[in-house]
Amino acid sequence: MSGISIFCKSYRDDLERLVALIKSVRQFNHDRLAFYISAPKDDLILFQNRFVDEDINWLSDESIINANPAIDLTVYKSLPGHISQQIVKSEFWRINPVENYVCIDSDSVFIRKFTARDFLSSEGTPYTVLHEGKDYLAFCSAYRIENVTENFREVARGMRNSFGRTGPLYNFGPFPVIWNSKVWQALASTLESRRETIQDAILRSPHEASWYGETLLVQKTIPLIPIEPLFKAYLYYEQFEHEQNMGMSEKLLAQYYLGVVYQSNWHPKRLQLMKRLAYKIKRYLKRWRHNG
Repeated sequence: MSGISIFCKSYRDDLERLVALIKSVRQFNHDRLAFYISAPKDDLILFQNRFVDEDINWLSDESIINANPAIDLTVYKSLPGHISQQIVKSEFWRINPVENYVCIDSDSVFIRKFTARDFLSSEGTPYTVLHEGKDYLAFCSAYRIENVTENFREVARGMRNSFGRTGPLYNFGPFPVIWNSKVWQALASTLESRRETIQDAILRSPHEASWYGETLLVQKTIPLIPIEPLFKAYLYYEQFEHEQNMGMSEKLLAQYYLGVVYQSNWHPKRLQLMKRLAYKIKRYLKRWRHNG
């Protein structure tokens, strides 16, 4: 056993993005780490029919939630997707056959070979994505992307204070991140003492990576080995455009990152299609004006 698996929570609207992620895992998963994908029970047949020949362990979101009988499934099913998916991600540890997992989103792709050692130390301790995000915040300020710095500080300060911690405000993302079951168990025990579940915690503050990270910082359940983000995440078009203009490519990124997170609206292939469409429209308008 490698001691770590890969887990992706998805749903039918992410199907096409998931195609690229699965293809990249198949291409670069050198150690053949177990790959789990969960989706709502009603979506599973769609996924399984699309990916018949892939080496994937399929799970329903409901099976993960049901692993914790303290969670009210009726309440869970009433929640909006951006909240319920955080609960699924945070509860996968209960059925994961190994102690650690790389939690990844559907809009991500690996761009180079990876092994268990990219996520675990030689002693088997998982690395923890933990940083202050200064470069990212400075970029957003320079490009006047509103409220990013203020929102980060408000959320990070609230999470830090709720754990009674002092010191820097940390960013525990972006995804993918590496999580350990002992840390989630420590948080679950703390919440249980208050007669709460992770569902209650996320409803109060929907930032699952911070719940994990702050728990680790305070309870020190496992050794802390901080690392910078595993993937380059283009969260805003301005980031993507800026680096494209500088000549950035996936080949260059692969020297520093395992993969890339592309927002669907400015994925390179989509942008190429948009440019070709714009060119055709421009030619049509030019011809129309000439004939007119």
